[in-house]
Amino acid sequence: METISAVDAIERLLGFKLHRRVPRKYLEGFVSVYMIPLHGLGVLLVLEPMIILIAPLHWALRYIIYALVITAAEVAWGWILDKVLGFYPWDYYAESRFRMFKRGYTLWTLLPMWGVAGMILEVYSGLLRHLSPHVAGFFGY
Repeated sequence: METISAVDAIERLLGFKLHRRVPRKYLEGFVSVYMIPLHGLGVLLVLEPMIILIAPLHWALRYIIYALVITAAEVAWGWILDKVLGFYPWDYYAESRFRMFKRGYTLWTLLPMWGVAGMILEVYSGLLRHLSPHVAGFFGY
């Protein structure tokens, strides 16, 4: 979802065209290696337990929780990278009129998208939990 956003949505949110290395028709996206800890560990250590914890809640409330938690995680990770490395990989947000915080660690317009991401991850997580015993059995575990 982040790569798809990088192809088109970011320019729309910023309100101006970004410099591209290749023609737009190639639909080039960009994601930083610095995002691996957030994406990998964030899903494993935060989102996965949270999915189980909030499962009984109404879907609309879960959507809001996902939007807020994922946004908070992006802001926190951006702040940590900014303090440790002196930059964060998505610093083009600082140019947007929709940025959160002076340094633009995220965008207000991303909140709904992070809610959708959480709902998708919830379904994906359930599928993996359902398939895990079958996959383990197939491989003899």
